[in-house]
Amino acid sequence: MEFEVEHEPGRRRFVTRTGERESRLFYIPVAPDVVDFRNTWVDPASRGQGVGEALVLAALRWARDGGLRVIPTCGFVATVVRRHPEFEPLLTRR
Repeated sequence: MEFEVEHEPGRRRFVTRTGERESRLFYIPVAPDVVDFRNTWVDPASRGQGVGEALVLAALRWARDGGLRVIPTCGFVATVVRRHPEFEPLLTRR
């Protein structure tokens, strides 16, 4: 299933909507070239459908395209990167 993921930079988040349900990934810029992916939250009714992974992948593509490094504070981000090792070079601890 495909999900339309929107980037809302003013709110520092990526969001997808399924009907009235909203799921999101929040991030915080910590340096000019580093963002911290803090939290991924998927509406309970949408869980198990790939919504969280779609959010994380969209955010990782954005970071890669912008030349950013990613701190994966959200454990789910690290899980998605293990499934998609092409994004592993983006990860940093700083």
